[in-house]
Amino acid sequence: MRSTSVQVRGEQVKRWRQRRGLSQRELAFLVRPCSQTTIHLLETGRMTACSEALLLRLARRLDVPFDSLVAEPG
Repeated sequence: MRSTSVQVRGEQVKRWRQRRGLSQRELAFLVRPCSQTTIHLLETGRMTACSEALLLRLARRLDVPFDSLVAEPG
């Protein structure tokens, strides 16, 4: 299966994580395999893309629409 890379709106990941009362470590555990470092890099914009599979897991665990976490290309 081919993994597709998706541009991420890291500020939205952080916003929804905080609204759900989760730490970066807790969210990473819930969407494993994922590290707290990956969550941190996504939220701070130092990592601007991730696999579609990871973003789907993040959206499910944060209970938000997938599209709300996807950044527009360019």
